[in-house]
Parts: sequence; C-alpha cells; structure tokens
Amino acid sequence: MEAVEKIRARTDALYALGLDHTASSDDIRNAWRKIAFSAHPDRADNDCSDFVRAKDAYDLLRQEGLTTKNPMHGKPKRPKLRKRVIRLKDTEVSACRDLLARALAHSGNIAPTDDGDQIVADSDHIPSAIECFGRNLIYFVKSPVCKGANRVALPTSVLVGFRKTETEVLNFQSKNAGAGEVVVPDAIMARKFPGAKSVRIRFDADQALQDAFELAS
Repeated sequence: MEAVEKIRARTDALYALGLDHTASSDDIRNAWRKIAFSAHPDRADNDCSDFVRAKDAYDLLRQEGLTTKNPMHGKPKRPKLRKRVIRLKDTEVSACRDLLARALAHSGNIAPTDDGDQIVADSDHIPSAIECFGRNLIYFVKSPVCKGANRVALPTSVLVGFRKTETEVLNFQSKNAGAGEVVVPDAIMARKFPGAKSVRIRFDADQALQDAFELAS
C-alpha cells in the first residue's frame, strides 16, 4: 500500500468512527466503545453493518499504532510521501462544467448552444489535474484568471476515497488577469475539502507546468 493510500485509509477509518485527523488515541478508543455498545447486533435488531464497519475501522487504526498511549510503542512511523499528479476523469470535468452551467443559468447569463451544450463564462474555471503531496493539494487550471469576479468548480473529495465525487464552486476576486495562484482559506478548506491540510489553485497552468511538477515528484 502506497503512502497516500495509507493516509487515505486512516482518514476513512477515522471518519467511520465519527472522528477527524486530529483525534487522539483516547478519542479513537472512546468512539469505538460507544459505537460497539450502541451498534451491537443485540441492540440494533440484528443489524450488524454499523458494528462491522466500526470494528474494521478500529482494527486498522490499532494495527497502525494509533490506539495505544503506551510510550514504549512510540508513535506510528509516518509513511514516506511522494508527489503524484491525478488527471481528472471526463466524468469529473463534466460534473464541474454542469455545476457552473446550472449556476449561470439561474443568473440568466448562460444560453444553450446548437448542440445542446451550455456555455461557461470566461471567468469560470475547471481544473484538468490535481497534484497530491500527502494531504496538500494543488489544482491545475489551464485557463487564466480574469480581472474581477472569478469562479472555479473543484472536485473536493479527493482524499476521501469511499465518498462519491463531490463538486463545489468557489468564488474569488482578482485585481489582475493572467497566471496566478489562489490559496483556499482554512475555514473553507475545513468545510469543503475533507482530509486536506492545504489547498491551492494554480491558474494558466499549461501542460508543460503540469509535466514539470510530475517529473519533480
């Protein structure tokens, strides 16, 4: 299992117990005891699905050394991270485009084309790839920033593998046009990007820039 996959598995396991990446060993044990008691088949009309899911999550975290507070065991060894660039699937790009199109249609600033597709404004952006380095994300957008109001639609559940793809539209203002980078504020990141430590968006990121990042990984 690669480093990023291990981190994702831990994140998924913590989420299954109702926790996030800040949870302590005490938090994990207490969450497991609570779920084991309330979701036990004897108390859930013989439905063991929640119990089994929580037990599998707890077992994974225990194997990773995240449930013990015995200093003899020390902290779990952090997996060595490496960068990777994920090319967005056609379905993900379409989901982003559809979300922007629906929002523009509500505002009256969009009209269908002859072939039934919808026009996305120049100030609206869709990424083509995502660089992942642990829980740090960089979205690559080929289009340049427009002066004034801009919007970008992003797949936000990159680090949470068991969830379906979710897409959000972020709004921002730019004083200049062209290449640039936007850093997603912590408050928005915590709500919209589960599991992420930092999120940046690079605009006017052509294929050469994306390849450079990939070669440096």
